Amino acid sequence: MNSNNMVMIKLESDFQRSIFQKLIEKYGSSIKAGKKLNLIASSIRGYKNLYFDSVPKRLLNQLIKLKITNKIELDKKTLATFEKSEKVNEILTKGRDKRNEQFNKMRSDIPLLKYIVKDNYLDFKEWFNKYKCLVDSNFRKLNIEERKKYIVAKYNNFTRNGFKHFEVKLPSKILFDDEFTYFFGLWCGDRTGGKRFGVCNQNIDIIEFVEKFLKKNYQNVEKILYIHKTLPIPNIAYDKIFVANNDIKGWVLSVHSNNGILSSFFHYLQANLEEFLFLNKNNYAFFAGLFDAEGNVSLYNKSFRWACKNEKLIKIYTNFLKKLDIYDSYDGQCLISYNKKKFYQKILPFMRHKEKINLVNIMCSGNGNLPRSHIDVLKYLKNSDSATSKEIAKGLKKNKVYSELKILSDFGFVFRKGYPYRFTLTLKGLKSLET
Repeated sequence: MNSNNMVMIKLESDFQRSIFQKLIEKYGSSIKAGKKLNLIASSIRGYKNLYFDSVPKRLLNQLIKLKITNKIELDKKTLATFEKSEKVNEILTKGRDKRNEQFNKMRSDIPLLKYIVKDNYLDFKEWFNKYKCLVDSNFRKLNIEERKKYIVAKYNNFTRNGFKHFEVKLPSKILFDDEFTYFFGLWCGDRTGGKRFGVCNQNIDIIEFVEKFLKKNYQNVEKILYIHKTLPIPNIAYDKIFVANNDIKGWVLSVHSNNGILSSFFHYLQANLEEFLFLNKNNYAFFAGLFDAEGNVSLYNKSFRWACKNEKLIKIYTNFLKKLDIYDSYDGQCLISYNKKKFYQKILPFMRHKEKINLVNIMCSGNGNLPRSHIDVLKYLKNSDSATSKEIAKGLKKNKVYSELKILSDFGFVFRKGYPYRFTLTLKGLKSLET
């Protein structure tokens, strides 16, 4: 029988003391009584001295056989019957509740964001002085060394492979400028998971920026490539590689430091995102970072879209995008803006994702490199006086090219006339093939 499934009986204390005293007297000592019941002597004394507040049912059955007590007497003196597992779970639950109560008290002592945000920097040290109590527990003793511009924290933590020693650097303060605000927006969209602090992305410009930002804040950078087994390895630097065999086909590079404390600080910022954006001097930079992570440019309907499904974040983003005059609607998947002028003037200057910058330029200024599928249509038309949508699709061996033709027509790369529409290349379209 599993010891946790053992049936336990709680007796009246005087009765429990008396039957085990009687047992000891019958056999002359707790040692001899223990041998008779296949128990150690200290357990016999423990039951007699009420160190244990309940007795296994099978042990009491043995006492009945030894005529120390009887069933009628036992039934009268029984206060409760339960499985040991129930008691264990009860104790564990109380322990967890107590621990959570202590942790919640510690968390409540963490300063409000307004006391962390100073004139031009975030006072990380102020936050850490309160947060460190959550790290400094009995099984992971925290040692701290303060340097001129950063803090060195050393501690042990439990991982899948057992206890592991961590030594991390933490900036005493973080410069609160447009670069930080952009990074925070990027992190809110593409952050790494677990106790890693960084960003997952494919774009080389984003990867280089994140690596530079982390190093600037005293982090040891690690790059892990996650890729599906069917894909060729991209020409990109990485430290480790994990080849996946699942339904998700693609690849991504995680650029991060193994710094759970700094990750917790950024989760603290996100938990107070509304206050952060209220205190922040330049929310355009934040939404530029978020756009580089979760945004897309729709040339088809001339809109900018931030993907988001988190109800709390949707409300916060909507509120602040409205204040910036860069919000029109939410379609259940994305926050949408059609304000090309404001986006071009205020968001674009802070963006770093070159492919997205290119699409913004196409939509807002008419400049930029068209996507490959659109160039194919222009090349086909260059060799034809004019063609219908069906003729172009057939010539390119595609099902349809309606969306490409609409975009090319809207932005003046092709001209359409007649019905069904026949498309011809414009001078602008011809020049785009020469660049």
